[in-house]
Amino acid sequence: MLNPTFDLLVPALSLAAVAGMAVAQIRRRRTQARESARQCETQERALAFHRQTLRAVTGGRLRLCEAADVPALLRGERLWSLPLLDPSDVSLFRQHLRAIAARRGFGDGRLDDLCSCVSEAAANAVRHSGGGVAQVWAADEGFTILVSDCGAGLAPDALLGAGEGQPGEGLGLGFRLMLALADTLALCTGADGTQLVLTVRNRSATDEQADRQGSRPADEEARLERAA
Repeated sequence: MLNPTFDLLVPALSLAAVAGMAVAQIRRRRTQARESARQCETQERALAFHRQTLRAVTGGRLRLCEAADVPALLRGERLWSLPLLDPSDVSLFRQHLRAIAARRGFGDGRLDDLCSCVSEAAANAVRHSGGGVAQVWAADEGFTILVSDCGAGLAPDALLGAGEGQPGEGLGLGFRLMLALADTLALCTGADGTQLVLTVRNRSATDEQADRQGSRPADEEARLERAA
């Protein structure tokens, strides 16, 4: 014989159990969301710290930026792009850019600086990321070079090491060489890859402009401030 009280109690207990599980799941999701928000806030604070520190220790010449900031840094006429798949592409890139820079009035010393910078940037893309793409823009005062890859990105702590004159895990002397020879470096790096923007100006043009203005060109300062 069926017990009406029992028949009513079982569905009620089942509904209570389901409700309890739903409440527990909601609480877990809220806890996860709060933890995720805390982690994002921590990462943002760390990134802001690294940006400020890099600007300070490099005199504003090395800056971290977001992907959305990169197009504003690419000034002048876009000349060409070249896939970087192996060391022979690095050599071709260097030779081609050296010939163009020489025709644009770069002296031997600044030509060597330019070629050293682009060689390091391109070689890093091939060596550490399996390849990438190099693109070149030209303006009256010099060149802007964008080297992009799809590697795992660079650790901010390693960047700090480079800025402070230490080797820096994952960066080494090559990055420090670029920092010493280029006028500015802007770096966008993350799990999806790295974009490195180098600006190398002809020294004679730079010196004349500095004499007229007494400081770094205003448009360059504004452009770098937007990327900071």
